Amino acid sequence: MRHLVTFVFCAALAACTATAPPDKSGPPQPRPLGRVDFPTYDKHVLPNGLTVYALEYHEQPIVAIRLMITTGAERDPANLPGVAAFTASLLNKGTKTRSATDIAATIDQIGGSLEASSDMESTNISAAMLTDSVNVGFELMYDIVMNPAFAPQELARAQQQMISNLVSNMQDANFLADAAFNRLVYGVHPYGHLESGTLTSVPRIRRENLVEFHGRYYAPNISALAIVGDLSASNAFRLAEQWFGSWPKKDVASSDNPPAPGMEGRRIVAIDKPDAVQTEIRVGHTTVGRKDPDYFNVLVASYILGGSGSGRLYQALRVERGLTYGAYTSVQPRRGPGLFYSTTNTRTAKTGETLNLMFEQLQKFRSGELAVEELQNAKSYLIGSFPLSIEVPNSLANRLTTVFLYDLGDDYLKTFRDRLADVMSADVLRMAKERISGEKAAVVLVGKVSEFKSQLEGLGNIDVIPPDKLDLDSPSLRK
Repeated sequence: MRHLVTFVFCAALAACTATAPPDKSGPPQPRPLGRVDFPTYDKHVLPNGLTVYALEYHEQPIVAIRLMITTGAERDPANLPGVAAFTASLLNKGTKTRSATDIAATIDQIGGSLEASSDMESTNISAAMLTDSVNVGFELMYDIVMNPAFAPQELARAQQQMISNLVSNMQDANFLADAAFNRLVYGVHPYGHLESGTLTSVPRIRRENLVEFHGRYYAPNISALAIVGDLSASNAFRLAEQWFGSWPKKDVASSDNPPAPGMEGRRIVAIDKPDAVQTEIRVGHTTVGRKDPDYFNVLVASYILGGSGSGRLYQALRVERGLTYGAYTSVQPRRGPGLFYSTTNTRTAKTGETLNLMFEQLQKFRSGELAVEELQNAKSYLIGSFPLSIEVPNSLANRLTTVFLYDLGDDYLKTFRDRLADVMSADVLRMAKERISGEKAAVVLVGKVSEFKSQLEGLGNIDVIPPDKLDLDSPSLRK
């Protein structure tokens, strides 16, 4: 699962005085976090509908450019996952006038970078270069976006590489658990398939599929261009108009984003991997969309339950029982229904004990109380990590295009820290009761089923899928 919401460690220094020894009876109290706001930026919408952000950052003579097109794997043709991913990955592999080698050589000559990729909901083309080479960066980005060749030999090479990766990944329990869990939760929803494509779909992708996808969905009126760095806002807007002002506007239908299938009860799928010595475990369900006002409440709840090294799951499974090296909870944001899920792994013999303990912690979270320290630590951690995510031009550009993707509003980055600070215990507990459950959840286990199935008695019906019957193309996960 790509582009998931992750947490970055920040240090909290203990307050001390010169007149009294420090109190070592408990953990040190964190100092109040200093305020670090998102830098001021300018926004302009071109006549063709392209939204342009300009943020001046003069710390270094560098400019980062990021073009986000709000279309991705969710728009893949039916039964052909991977088209969005291949369309993006081949952008810098040749244009009508430049070969892949030409593009690579040109960007190398200016000491820059040029990358293109897609995820479930967006396609991103990013470039970085020294300020005096910004025109070359824009020229290359324009060329690969407007004039991709989608050369058959480059497509064949990319397909072979992806097939090799997938063959390897299908032997990886961690990959299988993530892919099967995503499919189990979303089913036939557009979010349900693999972004990269599958062993069945990748060989069937043709050049005309990429040409059609590019022609239909690569449009300025559903895109944002962020220009961040050692460049005045006026010059940034001038360059945006010069290079992308003539990009023709298109009539792009709204994405089909139906509700995800609900979980009536607990659904457990065990994927048999006879050579495994441990079991990969995923437990979770859908949650609110990224724009939902409750998203911040869910984010804080996620950290309290499964924050790295401090969450309840980690304490119960790792510290108290020694069942695993780590247990975490994550939120995968989406424009539609997002994901709220917990992940861990354990020795095969401890699979049942670990899963039962995860269910116990989920139920306790739903029905228990919230310590003041838990809430404060979670908010301090999340708020404190914010400055680390806006340190360099690339990160700043990414933040700006993310705001556009989820339609979060022009004041979002200015109020991000305040919205987190405003989360109260009652908000988190309400989310726990309304949105977090181990009873109405998808559960995926990947490991040696013959040695752990008997440990799962009483937890619900278990669908065991042998290795030769697993099909990630199918909503049922079965061939």
